[in-house]
Amino acid sequence: MRIGAIFEWKVNAHYRVLGPLAELERRGHEVVYATDGLNEQEARSHPERLRGCDVIYGYRALELADQRAVAEAVKAGAAFVWDTDDDLSSLPKESPFYRRTGGLNAQRLFAATLRIARAADVVTTSTEPLAERYRSEGVERTEVLGNYLQRGAARARRRKHDGIVIGWTAGLEHAAELPRIPIVKTLERLLDAHDTLRVATLGLALDLPRDRCSHQYTVPFERLQEHTGAWDVGIAPLADIPFNRTRSNVKLKEYASSGTPWLASPIGPYAGMGEAQGGRLVDDDGWFDALDDLIGHRFARRRLGRKARAWAKTQTIDGAVGRWEAVLEEAIERRRARPA
Repeated sequence: MRIGAIFEWKVNAHYRVLGPLAELERRGHEVVYATDGLNEQEARSHPERLRGCDVIYGYRALELADQRAVAEAVKAGAAFVWDTDDDLSSLPKESPFYRRTGGLNAQRLFAATLRIARAADVVTTSTEPLAERYRSEGVERTEVLGNYLQRGAARARRRKHDGIVIGWTAGLEHAAELPRIPIVKTLERLLDAHDTLRVATLGLALDLPRDRCSHQYTVPFERLQEHTGAWDVGIAPLADIPFNRTRSNVKLKEYASSGTPWLASPIGPYAGMGEAQGGRLVDDDGWFDALDDLIGHRFARRRLGRKARAWAKTQTIDGAVGRWEAVLEEAIERRRARPA
């Protein structure tokens, strides 16, 4: 297949676009990137590159010029697969992006993506609740393709350090968790109880003593494991709100790939997970006891870390890329079967 890729440059493009397409290239398919750049700021679109492709793979919101280029490629015979991994229509008001992409703006954005989805031969999403969101709006064919780790990710090394570190990879939208789950008060109590304890966050900053809590607003994707590999416990608190029910479980896979045991809320993507995947589920009022237990039991952390690493080895894209290949091939067949 000659696959044309055009996408909105977000960090999740590593999971939704770049990782799967790199593996498809390994299988002998040709990939033409109509979006280039190393990050969101440098991203540039070259929709003219889509000409002559067998199938177009689009991710998230597409600019009007990009949509026109996709339409021209489809008119010339290409199939179209569109992928999304967020339901902005349920973005919580605590998100810093709410003013721009929440509320009425979210409804308009969702309507725009719905028009794209209805034009696609197949729509792919990262989770079943998100797929059902589009099915309920009449999108004929949807397929759930989860987020998988990059090839070799589960071989990341642990980093030695002093004391105990609790880490949280938290995008800014996780501000919605803070008024609903007492995670900050829990960490304050734990810092008071354990002199060697430190907290590290990536993304969201917490109101904790600076000498005991480190924070980095952004981290290059390829350096994420340098941080998670230095944590003794990774946390993933989630409030029970609609937006969180459409999330994927890739955060736990990121922790697990570094051999880091995790604690998570039994909400949405984490429901039903546990020690087999290297962690434990925690109710909103149980965070202090769950963290205190792991802080005090080094062997339990090591045992969970080994299980986490073993699970992560089964969650890499090279073992799942056949599903992306099948979806693209199905889209081509569906396009050929459509009336001109």
